[in-house]
Amino acid sequence: MELKGGQVVEFLENQRFLTSTILAKKGSKYHCLTLHGKEINISKNRFIHVSSQILDSGNRNNILNQLRKINEKRTMLASEINIKELWELTHDEKEVWQPKELAELAFSEDVTPDHEAAVTRAVIDDHTYFKYRDGFIHAMSPLVVEKLLEQRRREAERLKKLMAGGRWLENLWSEEKSAVKVSEEDKAYWIRAIKDVCLRGDESQFYQEVNVLFRQAGLAGKFSPFDTMVKAGVWKPDENLEILRHEIETEFSPKVLEQARSLAEKSVVDPHEPGRQDLTDLEVFTIDSSESRDLDDAISFEKIPTGYEIGVHITDIGMQIEPGTPLFKDAISRATTIYLPEQQIPMLPEVLSHEAWSLHEGELRRALSFMITVDGSGNILATQIIPSIIRITKRLSYQDVDTAIGLKEKWAEMYRICKARQAIRIAKGALPLPIPELNISVDEEGNVSVNLLTPGPARFLVAEAMIMANQVAAEFLKDKGIPGLFRSQPPPRDVLISGHETALLPNIRQRRLISRGVLSTEPEPHAGLGVSSYTTVTSPLRRALDLIVQQQISSYLLTGKPLHSKKDIEEILPWLKQGLMAAAQVNQGTVRYWLIKYFQARKGQVLKAWVIEVSGRRLTAVLQDTLTTFDLPIPPGMEIRQDQEIEVKVKEALPRENVLRFAWADHV
Repeated sequence: MELKGGQVVEFLENQRFLTSTILAKKGSKYHCLTLHGKEINISKNRFIHVSSQILDSGNRNNILNQLRKINEKRTMLASEINIKELWELTHDEKEVWQPKELAELAFSEDVTPDHEAAVTRAVIDDHTYFKYRDGFIHAMSPLVVEKLLEQRRREAERLKKLMAGGRWLENLWSEEKSAVKVSEEDKAYWIRAIKDVCLRGDESQFYQEVNVLFRQAGLAGKFSPFDTMVKAGVWKPDENLEILRHEIETEFSPKVLEQARSLAEKSVVDPHEPGRQDLTDLEVFTIDSSESRDLDDAISFEKIPTGYEIGVHITDIGMQIEPGTPLFKDAISRATTIYLPEQQIPMLPEVLSHEAWSLHEGELRRALSFMITVDGSGNILATQIIPSIIRITKRLSYQDVDTAIGLKEKWAEMYRICKARQAIRIAKGALPLPIPELNISVDEEGNVSVNLLTPGPARFLVAEAMIMANQVAAEFLKDKGIPGLFRSQPPPRDVLISGHETALLPNIRQRRLISRGVLSTEPEPHAGLGVSSYTTVTSPLRRALDLIVQQQISSYLLTGKPLHSKKDIEEILPWLKQGLMAAAQVNQGTVRYWLIKYFQARKGQVLKAWVIEVSGRRLTAVLQDTLTTFDLPIPPGMEIRQDQEIEVKVKEALPRENVLRFAWADHV
C-alpha cells in the first residue's frame, strides 16, 4: 500500500524513536521530515509504525510542532504500559499479536494510532517479554523470558561491579579520594580478578572485564594490574609470581603443624632402642655451609685393617611419618624444599627439619648409616646399611674441611679416596662437569648480588660420599627386590669431552648436550654419574623421594618388609613428578627474574663474554662473571671464532617480562 504525504510514520535511528511525516515519495524510498527538522530518505521496511493520521498542512514550523506533540504523547503513553503484566495476560493465549490488539488490552480508553505506537515503543525498549518483527509483536515463551531476565540480572551485576571497581581504582590512584565508598565485597572481587589476570594472562576468566575496567579508568599500561596490586598493598614490588602461578604452599596447614609438633615432642632418642645399633662412640661430623639449618647427613671416616671405612649417616625419619597422615601427604605434594634467592620454602615444618630431626652437634639421633669399606684405590670392598643411633661429634663448615685438606690432615686422605672414586666412575662414562654454580642473594631492600660459587675440596668430598651412599641404596633395593624409586639418565646426545676435562668452556658446551634425567620405579643406568643404578636417600628432610626410599630401606631392615607396596610407589610417583616439576619451574623463573633485575642495574657497563658456538651469522656466548648464555648477531665483515673473548652490553632488561637482550659494546 502506497503511503500518502502528511502521514505520520515512526522509525529507529541510533536507538532513538523518530516521529516523522512523509513529504513525498522518491523512487523506492520516502522523503520524510523528522520532529527535529531533519529531512531524510528512508525505505518503507524501516518504519516500525505507520499511522493513519494525516498532519494538517501548513508551514514547516507548524508541522514540526505537531510532530513534537505526537512524540510527547507517545512517550507518555509508553511509560504507562506495564509490559510484564501485559505479557502475563497474553502469552498463554497466542504468540503473535498486532500492535492494535495489545494496545486495546493495555489501555482502558479508546485506542488511537498513538496508543499503538506507544505499545510498539514499549515492546522494543523492553526487549524481554515481547519481540517486534515486521509489524507484528511476538510474545516470548516463559523459558526464553527466564533466560533473558537472568542475562539482564548478570549484566546489571556486572555493570554494578564495574562501576564499583572504577571507584576503587580512582580512590587508589587519585590524589583526591572519592567520597563514594566501595564495599569490601566489591574490593575483594576485583583484587581476586586482577590477581588472576596477573598470573594467567589472557587465559584468565576475568581477562576481558579487567581489561575493560583498566581501560575505562585510563590505566592502560601493560603492568597496570600488577602495579595496582602493589599500590593496594596486596603484593610487594618484587612479588614472586612464580610461587603464586604454580600454587606453591608457603605455609603449613594446622593439621600438618599439629602432627609435626607432636612428633617433635616424641623425638627423644633411646640409645638402646631395639633394632638399632649404638654407634655413639663413632666420630661423626656434619659438613655444611654455615647458613644450613636442615642438617640431614653426616660423615665418618676411619682407617681400618682392610682399608678405609666411610660412613654416611642419614637422619632416619622415615618410620616416624606414617603414610596417609597429613604430614606425609603434604611432603609428597610439596616434593622438595625450594631454595630461592629471597626465601626458602621447606618441605617439612621447621620444628622437625631445623630442630627435632636435624643432626645437631652433641645430640642423639636415629640414623640410617651406610658403612662402606674401600681400599686405597677407591674400590668398594663391602657395604652395610645399619639402623643406628649416632651422636654428632662436631659441626664442621666447608671452610673447616677445606683447611684440613690443605694441611694434609684427616680429611685429606678421604678427599684422595673420593677423587679415586670419581676416577672409577669417569672410567665408566661419568661426566662430572665442574662448572661454577650461580649464587644469587637478595637483601631486605631487594638489592641483588650475584657471584659464581666454585666448589672446593670439601664440597666435592661430601658430594662424592653422598653419591656412594645413594648408589649403595639403589643396589640394596634392586638386590632385595624392594619396590623403590630410581634416578637414571640416558647418554648425552653427543660426547665432546672426557670426564677428566676441567677447562670451563668445553664443560659448558658439553652441558648443553646432556640428556634429561628420568625418575621411575625401575633401576636404569645413570650415564652422567657412571653408575648402573642410582637413587637418592641422603636428604629426607628436603626431598620426598629420599624420604620414600629411606622408608623402604628402614622398614625392610627393622621389620623385614618394605613400608610401601609396588602399587603404592606407582601411585606416589606422579605426585612427586608434579611437585618436582612445579618446584623446578618456580626456581628457574625466580632465578631468571632476579638475574634480569641484576642486569637492569648494569645497563651501560661493558661485560666480557666467551663465544661457545658459532652458527652462520649468529653466535652463542656466555658471560664470564655470571655464565649467562645469550645469542647475538655477528656484524657483517666480522670474523668470530669459538672461545674468542668479546665485549657486550645490556640492551634490554625487563624482569617482569622475562626479557634480557645483549648488544655489542659501543666500540665494536
